[in-house]
Amino acid sequence: MLRDVLIHLIISAIGVVLGLVAFFVLFVGYGNHDVGFWSILSSALAAVCFHLHWIKGKESLDRWHTRVTLRNLNVVGFFNAVAGITALIWYLFLTFYQSIPILPISQSAAISAVWSFICGKWGVLLMFYSNKYELLIQEGSTPILNESTA
Repeated sequence: MLRDVLIHLIISAIGVVLGLVAFFVLFVGYGNHDVGFWSILSSALAAVCFHLHWIKGKESLDRWHTRVTLRNLNVVGFFNAVAGITALIWYLFLTFYQSIPILPISQSAAISAVWSFICGKWGVLLMFYSNKYELLIQEGSTPILNESTA
């Protein structure tokens, strides 16, 4: 497995674990529902990125996905990136306009802003890698020379 794929796998695995930990600690433990939503969504997006890197590392990307499925993942990443960045702006506005403190954690809009940003980041990464892997499949599916053109 390539070194860059291994680094992407580690980063994605850390994203999955941190999202799940934040979900259980901040949503289940402290009762902050907004953070729970954004953390579990970012964990799911990190898991999809992990899946893409895993099958890329195993060189079976074209057996698992077509260009259409990767394009659909690109759209999913786009909508999550837009939603995450929009929520980041909204939570920052709420935090500063209404002077909401970070503590108590159960009512903190600043922590929700952080996790919506992380969700937006995973959406952007999903867009990037689904587009990158779609181009790899496109390059690999149309050979320059074949029996009829040789």
